[in-house]
Amino acid sequence: MHQVNVAVTLGDAGTAIDLARKIDLRAVTVTERKASLLIDVARAFQWGKYEQAHAALRAAEDTAPQEVAARPSVGTLARDLATLAPASIRRDAEQFATRIGATR
Repeated sequence: MHQVNVAVTLGDAGTAIDLARKIDLRAVTVTERKASLLIDVARAFQWGKYEQAHAALRAAEDTAPQEVAARPSVGTLARDLATLAPASIRRDAEQFATRIGATR
């Protein structure tokens, strides 16, 4: 999980996604860590894979809503997705941003 975070922080989204796919989320017992991983996955997908990024953020919210709402970086990502997402998910992305208090 730390490698996923490092890869996405360094801008290597492909490596972050590849590493994340190898992690069994059922084996992650700490709720906040699971949400953190999902947020990192969303960050990795934010570059053109908007539907996957949105799905990862929703999964993180389902896992630990307080963790998602408390992170300013998630609010920024949610606003970006609401702005950049294709029409097919834009409304859902906007509703998500509003729900977590990330409106502009």
